[in-house]
Amino acid sequence: MIDWPVLQPTLTVDVSDSIGAVALRPLREEDIDPIFHACQDPTISAFTRVPFPYEREMAEEFVRGSDIAYRSHQGVVFAIDVDGVFAGTIGLHSINLGDHCTEVGYWIEQSFRGKGLCTVALDLMSRFALETMKFRRIEALADYNNIASQRVMERAGMIRDALLRNRVTKPNGDQIDMVLFSKVSSEER
Repeated sequence: MIDWPVLQPTLTVDVSDSIGAVALRPLREEDIDPIFHACQDPTISAFTRVPFPYEREMAEEFVRGSDIAYRSHQGVVFAIDVDGVFAGTIGLHSINLGDHCTEVGYWIEQSFRGKGLCTVALDLMSRFALETMKFRRIEALADYNNIASQRVMERAGMIRDALLRNRVTKPNGDQIDMVLFSKVSSEER
């Protein structure tokens, strides 16, 4: 059985020697503008389901809908903060409570990429999902061409399970391959 905390917690880890104080916290109204601005970066939409162009109303819906999704056990979305500065989002979606399985997705604002932040956030989220919430399997999909995201998943302890041919249809109609990674509760560190 999944142990869903009544209130969405804030998760923290201090990696001040390399990155700073990292927090995964619930989204809030003041995240709307940083999310809107970050999602103007075409790299985010190229490798995620975030649409492009990205309108401010989409950020408002995303932020305001995150609490509803959490309370209805349909999703968990965290802002990623570094020393109190918004740096991206990470969340659980495609939740299957009966199978104790969920998928994790994330994106990092451009100026925070390449510093190990995403690996730290994914590791923190994985531990929360497996240890606290008691999921037994976490999955993550990466565009076959998104080598950076695949490396993040590997560094966070996920195992490459499969190449899923023609798994996703991009907005332009292209059908692309995705790489499936997973981490299961018996592999916890």
